[in-house]
Amino acid sequence: MKKLSILMSLFVVLAFASACNKDEEVDNGGDNGNEPDKKAVVVVNELMTKDTLGLVYIDGQGDGCDWVELYNKGEADLDIGGYFLADDGADADEASQWEIPSDNSKATTIKPGEYMVIVWGAADASGADIEGIINDTIFCPKGLSTKKDVAVALFDKKHKLVDASEKFNADGPFGKLEDGKSLGREGKGTDTWKVFDNPTPGKENK
Repeated sequence: MKKLSILMSLFVVLAFASACNKDEEVDNGGDNGNEPDKKAVVVVNELMTKDTLGLVYIDGQGDGCDWVELYNKGEADLDIGGYFLADDGADADEASQWEIPSDNSKATTIKPGEYMVIVWGAADASGADIEGIINDTIFCPKGLSTKKDVAVALFDKKHKLVDASEKFNADGPFGKLEDGKSLGREGKGTDTWKVFDNPTPGKENK
C-alpha cells in the first residue's frame, strides 16, 4: 500500500508539471499579454535621411528632421519600450544602440496593421538634442547620414536583432539616398525595397 501511495503521489506531481509546461509552450503572448498563437511582427518600413520637405517634424532650428517608420505586420500588439535603435545596421554593437524609453506604453505600442514614425536628430531652439517621448512622439537623438551611417536596425530588450533596413550609404545597393527621398519597402512590409520620390510617413508605401 505504501508503494502504491508513493507512485500515486509521483503521478500527480508529474501530471501537474506536464500541464504547466504545456501552458508555457502555447502562450507566446510574451510581456504584452497577447492572445496565444498571435504574434507581433514589426519591421523597419521606411526612412528619410534628409527630410527637406518637413513631412514629420520641423525642429527648433527650422529644419525638417530625419525619421524612421516602423510597421507591425503581425497579429498582436508590440510595446517597443526598452527596445534599441541603431544607425550602424544589423551589426551595431550594444554601445552604439539607443534605448527607447519604456515609461509611456501608449506612445511605444504598435498595434497590428499600424505604423509608428520616430523622429531622429531633432534639436531645440538652443541647438540641444531633443530626446525621449514628447506628446506621444519618440525622439531619437541620433541623426541619419548617408555619408557615415549604414542602415537602421531595431533590437529587442536583450539586444537581439528584430529587423533592419536595406543599406542606404555609399556602400549599399541604393548608394547615397538623395535629399527629400525615402527608402522603404514596397506596399505593407514586403521584402522588396526601393527609393520613393513621394515619401509616405505613417501610411502604406506607394
